[in-house]
Formats: sequence, structure tokens, C-alpha cells
Amino acid sequence: MMDFIRVHKKTILWIIISGFVFATFVVFGAGGYQTRGHDTVATVNNQKVSYSEFSKAVSRAIENQREQKKDVELTDTDLQQIKMGVLQDMISEEAFYQIALKYGITVTDAEVAAHLRQIPAFQKNGQFDHQIYFQTLRYGLKMNYEEFEKSRKRAMAVDKVRFLVYLLSKVTDKEAEMEYLRRNGNLKNFIKEKDKFVETLRNEKRILLFNQWIAILQQKTKIQDNLAKFEQQDRR
Repeated sequence: MMDFIRVHKKTILWIIISGFVFATFVVFGAGGYQTRGHDTVATVNNQKVSYSEFSKAVSRAIENQREQKKDVELTDTDLQQIKMGVLQDMISEEAFYQIALKYGITVTDAEVAAHLRQIPAFQKNGQFDHQIYFQTLRYGLKMNYEEFEKSRKRAMAVDKVRFLVYLLSKVTDKEAEMEYLRRNGNLKNFIKEKDKFVETLRNEKRILLFNQWIAILQQKTKIQDNLAKFEQQDRR
């Protein structure tokens, strides 16, 4: 096992850096008590975000930071920022996932499989390799394939929702011309720079629209953050 981790260290790190460590695991309708009490670090419109899975994601994020900054000791502030970042990602993804469910936006097993086959970290000689895939999940991310693929399916559904928002960011020729004139004071080089300027304007509009949409979503989403309660238990 240690030989595998050593040989594929860069592969494992690539996956972690790519953001897979922040995959969301939400327990729907799961109540129950554990030794820590309710296993709910947050709720999003009454849907529960599992504390145990939050802890796993935080641990992977901390390992990632330590791998990237081997000569730097993580402070309490760093650890708290990591926790907050992971929790915010999990809450955000759950909110988007609920929208995907509401509008029937789904991801098929075939789509997930195609997505995984395209990830260089799971390939050998340019081809998807099942052994590398399973070993990377087991030793690098400490997850089984069912957990990982379920998390990717959720994340891909969320990506589809975000993509639909971006599709609304259209820029007409007239709009581009007027904005170019406003920024530059003349249209001297507009034709020459039009394509690049339109793409820049489109990206700016996407970000603005997406942020506005997020603000509306936050207003309409009921969120309860229980992280402070768990941390109080840790200090006891």
C-alpha cells in the first residue's frame, strides 16, 4: 500500500487539488444519534448535511494543504478557514442540487463513466485503468467507488445548473459596441478587437448574473449552521 501511495503520489494530489475532496454527502431524512449527538452539521431547506462526512472532507483538505505546504505549520486560523470553506462548499452544492432535483436535471451513470474516463489521474498510457482508479480512491481519497461516483453524479448535476445560468449571459452586437464605446471613448479599434472584447464582456456578464442569482438563492434558502455546536463539544 505504501509503495502505491509513493508511486502515485502526484496522481492522488492532482485529484485532491482538483476539488474532489469537497464532494458533498448529504443524509436525506436520516435522524439517529451518534456518540457525538445529531449527525447534522448543517441543514439546507431541512435537508441534513452529515457531520461525519463533513469531517472526512475536512481531513482530506487538511492533508492536501500539508502536502502542498510541507515546510509550513498550519495554524488554528488556517484550520478554521479550511473547515469554513468545506462547509460553505457543502451547503452551496446542496442548495444547487435541490434546484437540479426540482427541475428534473439529472446525470446518468453513462455520463459519470464518460467523465471518469477523461480524467488523466485515472489513466495509464492514455487509457482509463480500473486498477489505478480503485487504488487511488482507496489509498488516496479513502473512499469506495460507490461513494465517489455518487458524489461526482451530484457535482455534475450542480454543474449543469450552473451552466444553464451561464447560457443566459448573451451579449448582442449592439450591446458590445455601446460598452466598447463607453470604456474606450471611441470605436476606432472595435472591429479589430470585437471578438476578444465580446468574450471578455460575456464572461463579466456571466459572473455578474451568477452572483446575482446566488444572492437570490441565499435569500430563498433556509440554512442552519450547527458547526459551532460541534466545536463546543470538541472543547469540552
